[in-house]
Amino acid sequence: MAPFKDDEFYMTLVTLQVEDHLFRVPRRILEAQCPVFQDMFSFPPPLDAEVEGSSDEHPIVLPELVKAEDFRRYYGPRLPKGDDDGWISVLKLSRMWQMEEIRRAALNNLKYSAVQKGAVEKLALALKHDIKDWIILGVEELARRPEPISVEDTEVLGLEVALKVAAVRESLVSESLRLTASGRNAFAPAIIRIFSLSDDMGWCWIIVVMVM
Repeated sequence: MAPFKDDEFYMTLVTLQVEDHLFRVPRRILEAQCPVFQDMFSFPPPLDAEVEGSSDEHPIVLPELVKAEDFRRYYGPRLPKGDDDGWISVLKLSRMWQMEEIRRAALNNLKYSAVQKGAVEKLALALKHDIKDWIILGVEELARRPEPISVEDTEVLGLEVALKVAAVRESLVSESLRLTASGRNAFAPAIIRIFSLSDDMGWCWIIVVMVM
């Protein structure tokens, strides 16, 4: 009797091109984790052409936004706590590919106070990857520091965001008020207003955490 294919460990591999690197990963993993790939694989294969992803010569070419290092971190071994760049790569791809469960796991491993980056870079990451609970924290940290927003900060954040941060700083115009304002949430109302954040229960919860 001819052997049969195991339901669990007989896997179809898919070839992906990320930048100038080729990766071969189990199709089942892509389908299980990612609605984007589920939709892609749901289309019937063409009758007169080789299926994309079936070989090194016909890989599925991922968009330029996806970097090989990000993909390697995402599908590599389980990342340890404290691997900030690794979890940021996971956050980036999980958001891009609508993988909410994995995105939540990445956010749980990216605590604002623990990530070893400066406030400007943290705020830029928050805005780029929609890390909502970092926005107030990042803007407040920049508003409280003695130094004003610099040219270098503006290059990272963009002019519009830099001007908004400067406006938050000026919401308490006295330097002594800015540095010694009672309560860690002194800037939160101005941040919500200037950055047009929804003043809902989510932001109220963040403010409560900030003063605990």
